[in-house]
Amino acid sequence: MAAGGGAQEKNPAPDYTRDILPIFKTHCFSCHSGDSARADLRLDTKAGIEKGGASGPLVKPGDPKASLLYRRITSDVDGAVMPMGFAPLSKEKIDAIAAWIAAGAKLTGSGAASKHWAYEKPVKTKPRVIPHDWWAYYPIDALTQEVQLKHGVRHSPWADKTTLIRRVTFDLTGLPPTADEVQNFLNDNSRSAYEKVIDRLLASPAYGERMAAWWLDLARYADSNGYEKDANRTMWPYRDWVINAFNKDMPFDQFTVEQIAGDLLPAATRDQIVATGFHRNTMINEEGGVDQGEQRWLTLVDRVSTTGTVWLATTIGCAQCHDHKYDPVTNDDFYRMLAFWESAEEPTLDLAPQVVKDLRAQLAAATGERDKTKEKTPERDAAQKRVDDIYKTLVAYPDYGTTLVMKEKVWETPKTNVRIKGTYLAVGKPVTAETPGFLPPRPKPTPVNRLGLARWLVSKDNPLTARVTVNRIWEQAFGVGLVKTSDDFGTQGERPEQQRLLDWLAVTFMEEGWSFKKLWKWIVGSGTYQQSSVCSTELREKDPENRLLARGPRFRLSAEAIRDNALAVSGLLSRKVGGPSVMPDQPPGVWKTPYSGEAWNTSQGEDRYRRSVYTWWKRSSTYPAFMTFDATSRETCTAKRVRTNTPLQALVLLNDDQMLAAAVRLGQVMKQKGIERGFVQVLARQPNSAETRALVKVYQDAMARYLAKPEQATKFLGREKGSSADPVDAAWAVTAQVLLNLDETITKE
Repeated sequence: MAAGGGAQEKNPAPDYTRDILPIFKTHCFSCHSGDSARADLRLDTKAGIEKGGASGPLVKPGDPKASLLYRRITSDVDGAVMPMGFAPLSKEKIDAIAAWIAAGAKLTGSGAASKHWAYEKPVKTKPRVIPHDWWAYYPIDALTQEVQLKHGVRHSPWADKTTLIRRVTFDLTGLPPTADEVQNFLNDNSRSAYEKVIDRLLASPAYGERMAAWWLDLARYADSNGYEKDANRTMWPYRDWVINAFNKDMPFDQFTVEQIAGDLLPAATRDQIVATGFHRNTMINEEGGVDQGEQRWLTLVDRVSTTGTVWLATTIGCAQCHDHKYDPVTNDDFYRMLAFWESAEEPTLDLAPQVVKDLRAQLAAATGERDKTKEKTPERDAAQKRVDDIYKTLVAYPDYGTTLVMKEKVWETPKTNVRIKGTYLAVGKPVTAETPGFLPPRPKPTPVNRLGLARWLVSKDNPLTARVTVNRIWEQAFGVGLVKTSDDFGTQGERPEQQRLLDWLAVTFMEEGWSFKKLWKWIVGSGTYQQSSVCSTELREKDPENRLLARGPRFRLSAEAIRDNALAVSGLLSRKVGGPSVMPDQPPGVWKTPYSGEAWNTSQGEDRYRRSVYTWWKRSSTYPAFMTFDATSRETCTAKRVRTNTPLQALVLLNDDQMLAAAVRLGQVMKQKGIERGFVQVLARQPNSAETRALVKVYQDAMARYLAKPEQATKFLGREKGSSADPVDAAWAVTAQVLLNLDETITKE
C-alpha cells in the first residue's frame, strides 16, 4: 500500500537480471549455455538470446504468445514442455517471463550476466528511519529491520549480559571469557560497559590468532607440501605475519598488496617479502617422474583460482578449459590472470638477521684460511682458534630457518599461452597479463604485474572485493553470510535480500580505511548482533535459518575453538604467541605413510597446549580432532567450512588425549573449589539447582564405580602423564568430561 494511502502502484516490468536470469539459470542453463548448448540456443549471453536457436528467434518483444520461448514453457511443442525432463515452471515464473516479453524483453549490458548485481559498484544508501523506533537509529539495525518488516517479523529481545560476553569473546578471540571477566562485565552498569569489552578484546593478541585461523583456510596454509610424499616445509613465518597483521589492524588493502606483491613494493622489507608466502602455500609434487614444467603450471592454475575465490568470490577456475558456463569469465580472462604469476620466481628466503649472515661468511672465510695448510703449525692453531671462536658466537643464535616467498623477474613482461581445453601440452595463442574484462579495468597508472593486479583487487571501483570480505566477516559472526554462497558471488550464487546492508558495510569498510577492527566493532556493536538467539515459534516457522536476522546467532564453535576452549577453561592453555608449529597429542600411527619417515613428535611442556592455530598442519593427515569437527586439509583454498554433527564428535570430546588432559585439570579445580566453580569456568554462568544435582550425581556414581574397581581409575587416568590413579581424581575428571561435552559448551549462543 502506498505510504499516503493512495492507489496501489502498478506492478513494474520484470527486471531481467533480478527476475528472469535466475529462472534461466536454475531451469535452462544446464542445456542452453556454453559452447555445447543444445539446439544451438544459448540463454547465458545477450547475443544468444537475441539470435535464438535452431528453431528460430526466441522472443517477439511485446507479444508473449507469439514468442517461441513462451510457447515452449506453456504448451507441448514438438512433444515436450520445457524444461525437458524436469518439472514444468511454476505459474509465477511463467507469468514473470510473459510480463518481461510483454514489456519488450529488454536485455541490458554487453552480456546477460554483465549486469549481475554483484558486478555493479556498491552504493551506500541511507537507511529508512522509522519514527519513534529506537532500534532503527543504528544503520545496521535500521537496514535489517527494513527486511524484517517486509516479511512481517520483529527483532528479538536483547541477549542477557552473560550470554553476550561469552558470544562476543568467542567471536573476537576464539576463546571463552574468564570468570573474572564475566563478573566485571556484570558489575559494570555504565552505558559504555559493552563497548569497553569490545575494545579490550580487539586489543588482545588472541584477536590476531582467531582471525588468522579464519584466513589460513583461504590461504591454504599448511606445514607440508601435499600429494603422496607430503614432505614437511617451513611456512610458519607466513602464519606469524598474518597474526601480526591482524593484531596491528593492517588495512585490508595493504594486507592484500603485501601478500600478492610484497616483493614488488619499493624497498620491500623482510616482512613484506614473507607476506608473499600466500601464493607459496600451493602444493608441491615431489613424486618421481613428475614433469616439473607441468607441476609449475598447475601451481599457477591454483594461484588464479585461489585469487578469484579469496578476493572476488568468483569461480575463475571454471574458465581454465573454456568460457565460464554461467559467469562472464572468458577462457582468455583465465590465462591473462595466470600470466601475472608466469614471471614470478619462487625462492627460499633466509630469515636470519644480517649479523648471523655476517658470522656465517666469517666462519667460511676462517675455515678456508685454516685449511690452506694441513700441517700442525702455530699459524694453523691460531686459525683453528678463530674458527672455534666464530662458531661459538654463531651457535649462540637460534636457528632462524627459511621460508618460501616470491620474487618477480623484473626484466620479463608477464605473458603466457592459452592452453587448449586446459591441457598443459596443448599450447595455444599467447596472451599478456590483464584483469578480467567483465570488471572495471586496472586503475591508471598501475604496472602490468602482480603489484598492478593487487592494486586493482582493492580498487574502490572493484565491485566485489569489499562486498566479499565484509560478507565473510558477517558469516564469522552469524554463521551464514548476507550472501549465503560466500564462495560464489556469480550468477549461480545467492542474490542477497539484505543487499542494502551488504553494500552499506562494503562502502563503509572502504571509507574507514579497510579496517577489520572497525568492521567487527560495527557488527558486534549492533542490536542485531546483541539479540537473544532463542527462537520463537513464529520465527521458527517464518525464518528457520535466521536469514531475516530477527534473532541472535547460535551455532557450534569451530574445531580450533573447541580445543582452545577446553584448554582455556581448564587452565592449561599457553598464551605464547608465534613461533614454529607444534605437535600436540594425537593417536599413535596416524602419520604412518609409505613414502615418509617423518614422525609425529609430541611437543612437551607448554608447547603441548599452545593455541590450535599453531598446530602442525599436514595435508595428507589433518590433525584428527580438527578433521572430525570439519577442519579442511588445506590442499585447496576453502572459503567456507561445512558444519556437521556426527557421533564421532562426541567420542572425540570424551576420548581425545587433549580433552582428557583438560578434564583432569578441570577436575582438580572442582575438587578444590567445588562444582559451581567448574561450571562457571566452562559456561560463564551459575548452574541452576537441577544442573548442580545432576553433576553431583555424576560425581557420586563415578566415585562409587572407581572405589569398587580402582583398577578402572588407574586405566582411565593412566593415559594422562603425571596424573594420579586416585579414584577421587578419576571421579572429578569424569564430572569435568560431562561439562566439556555439553552442547552449550561447544556452542556459541
